[in-house]
Amino acid sequence: MDTPSAWADALEIVCLQFSGLSLHTLPDWRKVTGPEIATAAEEVGMVRVLGLDCPLDIFRQPNEFPSDCFDEVYERGTTNSDGTRLPDPLDLIITKLNTGRDKDLDDSRHLESIIRHRYRTLIPSASLDEVRHMFDRFLDWEVCQMALGSPSQDVRNFATDCLREMASEGDPFSQALLEDRKIPYQSPIPPP
Repeated sequence: MDTPSAWADALEIVCLQFSGLSLHTLPDWRKVTGPEIATAAEEVGMVRVLGLDCPLDIFRQPNEFPSDCFDEVYERGTTNSDGTRLPDPLDLIITKLNTGRDKDLDDSRHLESIIRHRYRTLIPSASLDEVRHMFDRFLDWEVCQMALGSPSQDVRNFATDCLREMASEGDPFSQALLEDRKIPYQSPIPPP
């Protein structure tokens, strides 16, 4: 759907097929109808559907993603048992950046724990190229620490190089790992 109006019209048609649904936008989750939906799509980039079991945010322009990335992001997603398509946590976390919302910060922490859990499973058997790809998508000192336990010397060397780079940029946790010091840190959210 090339225009906000076409997007809004399609969304409104779908919502009208179900009783009790209403569309809302920021600020203050005010109700929108008709042409206001297209305006919300243009100005805010999304609307919220209320009247379901839980609020459903529908994005025309997700935060931090150009709309031409939709197919790529869609392909990386997964479909759950009820048919809902969910973005990959690595893509979803990007939409939480630079919003200034406490809820998005909490969501980001949770998504990071999911990503770390996934990496903890994948890194031990990953090749250097696979680890490079993972690190291109998400990297922090905890992920590097996982890679330091890899059976591959190349992966361990790569992780050490990443730690050196992060330490040179002032990351105290990376510096502590390089100096083989204990890190006084406990992750606030346990892995899933």
